[in-house]
Amino acid sequence: MKRICVSAVLIALLLIVSAASAQVNSVLDPAALEAFFDGVFSVQLAQNKVPGAEVLVVADGEIVFSKGYGFSNLEEKTPMVPGVTLHRPGSVSKILTWLAVMQLVEQGKLDLYTDVNNYLDFSIPARTADNRDVPPITLHHILTHTAGFEEEASGVIVSSPDLVKPLDQYVKEHVPARVFTPGSVLAYSNYGTCLAAYIVERVSGMPFTAYVQENILTPLGMDSTTFEQPLPSELAPRLSRGYRYSQGRYIAGEFEYVQGYPAGGLTTSSHDQARLMLALMNLGVLPSDEEEPVRLLEESTAQTMERQQFAAHPELPGMTYGLLEWRLNGRRIIGHLGDTYLFSTGLYFLPDENVGIYVVYNTTAGSQLRGMLIQAFMDRYFPSEQVQPTPRPLTPGTEANYRGVYHSSRSNFTGVESVLRLVQSLTVDVDSEGYLVLKTGGGAMRFGEIAPGLFQELYGNTRIAFAFQDGRAVRMMFPGPAAYLRTAWYQTPRFVIGVVAGTALLMLVTLIGWIKALFKTRSRQRLPLVAKALAVAFMLLFFTALVLGGEVLTTVDPAYNVPVAAVEPSATLSVLLVLTKILMGLGTAMLVTAIYLLAARKGSLWQRLHYVLLTLSVLGANFVLWQLNLW
Repeated sequence: MKRICVSAVLIALLLIVSAASAQVNSVLDPAALEAFFDGVFSVQLAQNKVPGAEVLVVADGEIVFSKGYGFSNLEEKTPMVPGVTLHRPGSVSKILTWLAVMQLVEQGKLDLYTDVNNYLDFSIPARTADNRDVPPITLHHILTHTAGFEEEASGVIVSSPDLVKPLDQYVKEHVPARVFTPGSVLAYSNYGTCLAAYIVERVSGMPFTAYVQENILTPLGMDSTTFEQPLPSELAPRLSRGYRYSQGRYIAGEFEYVQGYPAGGLTTSSHDQARLMLALMNLGVLPSDEEEPVRLLEESTAQTMERQQFAAHPELPGMTYGLLEWRLNGRRIIGHLGDTYLFSTGLYFLPDENVGIYVVYNTTAGSQLRGMLIQAFMDRYFPSEQVQPTPRPLTPGTEANYRGVYHSSRSNFTGVESVLRLVQSLTVDVDSEGYLVLKTGGGAMRFGEIAPGLFQELYGNTRIAFAFQDGRAVRMMFPGPAAYLRTAWYQTPRFVIGVVAGTALLMLVTLIGWIKALFKTRSRQRLPLVAKALAVAFMLLFFTALVLGGEVLTTVDPAYNVPVAAVEPSATLSVLLVLTKILMGLGTAMLVTAIYLLAARKGSLWQRLHYVLLTLSVLGANFVLWQLNLW
């Protein structure tokens, strides 16, 4: 975080120094662009330990600037070379899926507002996980990330090609629970993209990869782009390595095998992505001076695809059909971001200015740096011409309506991954001056109100909005396909950690007391042996489960920096889930036993009360396990 802040300051100074010598023209000057990006990347790479990066700018139908910085392979000192070096663009891959869908819509083979079950050979459930009847899901919902699916993080990237399932098998075996009414909440969904790709397969009668190759990649001349995993032999030597910097050294990662490849399994070059971006910017046509222009979409279809189709709030950017919206310096930007464990990518273009920028970093530090880069680019070439409203403190007396813990709509709600909400939540508070403070593990952001329920970052460009129920905020909305839901008190990190810690402490005290009683010559312990046996069994398995859970979370892939269980099957996790089911059974047995002890007056009053207290703590722990779907 410190490095990011230093970078931001240095980039800001760079902009101030260079602003006097720069003048924006309709055609961007390559020499000025090079000077600008040289300054930015010299800061970013040095301050944030970035091995390598590429940036490319297109304008008026052509590439006006491209350059690589640093290395694609640190060990061999191989430079990043635009058009030659390959990288993994993550979710930027999704653009190809959205284009394929819109092509079939244009041909009348797909309807954006038809129940997707009409195109499938299996069924998406008609009800939500909490047993609510909801309208059917359509491609309109999928392309705007409002289908209402929960998200699954583990297994998105796997450690071996043997773990990558065929597309049809994957979409049938990994149907996520429906948790939101379609069209109501932005909740980014990798599965939704894979489902759309499978529909393309079904309707076109071609494998998805073959369809994309024939109808998008080949026409655009994107001959360095492929969904193949592993890479073909002719492309593999050109792939950049991805790195993570930790404890003073760079750790290189291996090839990332993406499960559900239409959502993020592409390998490509920056120049190939430039051709794709130019076609999008030119409303479906790739301009060419030497050959017949390539048309991917009719102009009206491209306009529909790039028009805003959903926004969580009228004052926030939203979603087009598959593309994200931003507003920077009063200008509309559309595009997509992409992250794997080893690469961070950004594709942005300004439709009104006919300018686009593509950037890739071979490290995940780029997920923050790309935002700084595009803001610096906008400040340099497209400065704000609008007077921003002045953020103000909250209306006195409304603070309690906002305070609380919130978790992302892009979460798992019905599986074991729901435990991740404990570490991915954010806290909303109000400071002494009356401004909202959003606290995450990475720091804090301050916001002031500019309209009822609408807030502007005090020292930045981010806007957030709130949805209310009975005057109380229940949902916080950000630009892009994400929202944060107010977390129930019994699902907050403080409650969960408190219950687990309290239960563990009481169990330890109980175990110590019972062990000491064994050595007393005149013990008055008269609790039935079965009662103690059940409690001791629960305690031992409970502490075993805590150890195993800690092992699952702390056994981390050194390059990916995620638990190994997220990228390959885990025997430890399987054992843990069996133990939690046993704990549920033992907890139920202890409850029955406690009722019996009270009714039969077995043991002393203190012993009975202690056993009841122990049983209540056990039930609290089991309640936590149930809430986190760990049983």
